[in-house]
Amino acid sequence: MEHLPKVRNGAVAKRMKKKAKKPTLLNMLPEDAIVEIVSQLVSSSSKPFADLYSLKSSCKAFFEASKDKMVKQRIALERDIFGLTWMATDDECMRVLKSCGDAGNAEANFMLALINIFKKGDIKRGAEFLKKASSSDHKAALYMLNILCVRLQKHNPFAEGNSHTLKVDQRIFDDYDQLKWYREKVLNAIRLVTWNNWQDNAVANVRQCNNSNCGIRGWDCRCFCSKDCEWNHEYYEFCKAT
Repeated sequence: MEHLPKVRNGAVAKRMKKKAKKPTLLNMLPEDAIVEIVSQLVSSSSKPFADLYSLKSSCKAFFEASKDKMVKQRIALERDIFGLTWMATDDECMRVLKSCGDAGNAEANFMLALINIFKKGDIKRGAEFLKKASSSDHKAALYMLNILCVRLQKHNPFAEGNSHTLKVDQRIFDDYDQLKWYREKVLNAIRLVTWNNWQDNAVANVRQCNNSNCGIRGWDCRCFCSKDCEWNHEYYEFCKAT
């Protein structure tokens, strides 16, 4: 007697139908291409964290790509740091910043430096993050590293791991207006991570240069008798604004 084929139940039929689905165009792309798509988005978006969250929620391919090192390295933190702080707790923010910093994201290392210096009081650890960020030509990190160097020379010149391992970079910021621009950028970032000021009576103990013409504003620039004097002046301007 010929046996009739068994009728599959509904659950099995659904699984078979799911397996028989045609591959989508996205699933046909190589993984590197999907990672590049996500990287381009987070590097150019004005709200990279919100867009990345939406992308991760849309499909598995984008979710997996979002964990790639290239995405963490290229995400434009500076455009949406408020988005990160709004969407995550302090611990989650630190994990995201640390993960991006480990991937080579200069802005993440810069923010980690400010958190360590101004919020945790760990200057040595903060200097390490500043060096990482500045090695990627992050100008705000270079500025802050110079400010930190001047501070250590004035307040704790002989402490181990401080001033003798840091040197003011005399080659950068030839233009005084550029200094002012980066000063404001760094100060805004500091205000974001902490409301504590960093003065410690530094401004009250200003030691002026003996040259009365040092620091006088000319027609289009401010003139100093040396780069050391320029950075001393910048250090006190920075402290007064914190």
